[in-house]
Amino acid sequence: MDTIAAQRIPANLEQDVPVADRTFVRLLADRRIWPIFLFRALSLQGTHPTIMVALEQHSKSFSRPAVRAENTLAYTYRIYFGQNVADSARELREMHRPITGLDYEGRKYHAWNRDVWTWVHLTTIESLLYAITVCFGPQPDAEVEAFYQESRRLGMLFGVREQDIPTDVAGLRKYVDDGVVERLAMSPGTRRMQQLVDEQDVIATLEPKLAALPRPLPALLERLTNRPVQTLMFGAFPEHVRQIWGVPWSAAREREFRALLAVVRAASRVLPARVRMIPEARAALEV
Repeated sequence: MDTIAAQRIPANLEQDVPVADRTFVRLLADRRIWPIFLFRALSLQGTHPTIMVALEQHSKSFSRPAVRAENTLAYTYRIYFGQNVADSARELREMHRPITGLDYEGRKYHAWNRDVWTWVHLTTIESLLYAITVCFGPQPDAEVEAFYQESRRLGMLFGVREQDIPTDVAGLRKYVDDGVVERLAMSPGTRRMQQLVDEQDVIATLEPKLAALPRPLPALLERLTNRPVQTLMFGAFPEHVRQIWGVPWSAAREREFRALLAVVRAASRVLPARVRMIPEARAALEV
């Protein structure tokens, strides 16, 4: 089993760039991108059999999915809006030290498995770039490349080996496109996740506070929002992943997905910038 080491990070990587100077920080501060990011990351990481077995055995992804999503976002916010990124990366890396077990084939795995660890971090970057593009439109190539180079540094802070990280965005996209076909497959855990999505109210799963609303508001919200949220979720999946999950998709459903994105963009424009920003970003940028 080829794993990364808890390696010493070179000092030059630990020098933080001021939050306000980080590429795309204002776009990442916007609430709109994060649900799309989570949906994309779910598709790319939750369909990887080794990642899924680790989620089944070591996380709250099935028992308390909203808590799992909140924890994922909290650490991602710390990485992109925190003042000490190296410490946050070190803490998150060490949190994964005890994550080990047997996979669905009875083989031993560890969270630091080199292939898996690299896949998680590179698909996180790809998911962020995807969310930025679908929420705000194509960005200048130079800025996309600058963001990726900053993200390569983050990957190395997490312990991903430099030689495993593509040198440019084109290489990242090829790595993910190839990996979707070569690494992803239906597994018992992914089947459970699919059933969770199919059988439960997606809105209540993402926001458990709805359970405290007076009846019948949660049920009404479910009827009004469940299909749109599922359309946004599955629209963010690569086509090959939709095929693995058995999600029917058509040109009409794709148009629905694009229309929903347009509605989200239009509706959010009327909100003040402070309201659109996540609190962690507001605090870091002092808006």
